[in-house]
Amino acid sequence: MVTVHPHRLDTPGLLAAVVLGTLGGLTIMIVPGFVGLVGSLTGLDDQSLGYVASWDINAMAVAIGAGTFLISRFNWRYLALLALAIIGIGNLWTAMCTTYPAVVAARVLTGGGEGLAIAVSFAALGSAPNPDRAFGIYLVVGLAVSAGILVILPALQVSIGPSATFIGLALIALSAAVVVKWLPTRSCVSAVGAPDGVSIQKILTIAGLAGVFLYFIAQGAMWSYFERIGASNGIDPDLIGQAMGVSSFSGTGGALLAVLLTNRVSRSWLLAGSGAISVLSFWLLMGTVSAAQLFVAGILFNFGWNLAQPLLSGVCAEADARGRVVVAMGCIQTVGFGVGPALAAALLTRHNFAPAAWMSTAVLVCSLAIVLSGLRARGVQSLPPNSAVP
Repeated sequence: MVTVHPHRLDTPGLLAAVVLGTLGGLTIMIVPGFVGLVGSLTGLDDQSLGYVASWDINAMAVAIGAGTFLISRFNWRYLALLALAIIGIGNLWTAMCTTYPAVVAARVLTGGGEGLAIAVSFAALGSAPNPDRAFGIYLVVGLAVSAGILVILPALQVSIGPSATFIGLALIALSAAVVVKWLPTRSCVSAVGAPDGVSIQKILTIAGLAGVFLYFIAQGAMWSYFERIGASNGIDPDLIGQAMGVSSFSGTGGALLAVLLTNRVSRSWLLAGSGAISVLSFWLLMGTVSAAQLFVAGILFNFGWNLAQPLLSGVCAEADARGRVVVAMGCIQTVGFGVGPALAAALLTRHNFAPAAWMSTAVLVCSLAIVLSGLRARGVQSLPPNSAVP
């Protein structure tokens, strides 16, 4: 028997989910600054620093995958408290590290906590009356916070040092425990004597997860080589850095637009529009690229990407009322984002990035075609639940 509870994610619960998700995703959001911070702390070379970041993110992906099963079996508040404790302990441990094995071990532990935090956050956000809007708010806040941290991080390294900065991150994670009481204890659908698959809509699940996986392959392939494309065209490193910063900031605009339009414009049209914007950004990165072209491509890239993310998250949230699919999405997108650069690398010939851009274009179009076909096959109205527009 399946019982639908009347209470979904309320405003305090949304705040708690956003805080938890932002802390969980912080390493990915500030990865250039994170790498520099670990470098200042340990003195490791660039290659080793890349491996440290990879270990952290891979541990996060594994933990998100585990969270897919945990969120249907345990109280979400207890899982959130465990995640925050692990993040806090991991960052405190990181602050004391001076060698490569030690910092890898510390970041694997931290990544596990980060992944669990994301799993609970995504499950809670997916239980909102309008998951597209909830995920959009999460992205707006997360991107704004990460942009602010990236701005002040160099000053923090000089003024208090990397060790104290990691201690500060640990204290923030532990302090966030005060908002956990606002999270739901479980999804709005509870099963009593029902098999796990009852609430899963298979067509939407397959379309959503396959679409997200392909989408992040395309984005990961191009974003990972964004700096290299600029450098290969002789663009000044400072200008490349500025282009990347402006690109990241534009992502806030894309997520905010998704928040504002989900009740007014069809989800299908918004996804199609985001795809067109992303494809245009890929094409601008082909051939000879000027500094102005790099700036425009960067702005379009992150704007389109973050316009699509809340919508894709909403599709996965609708596929399973218990939140398992949207949590699995977090794992799938992390894996896809890692596969993209490898596929792009296999297509590179010297400084010719056009094959990678064409590959990303084809993969992204296939991704959105799969998602939209899944929505149509399911017979879903393109607008999200509780929309003001019929």
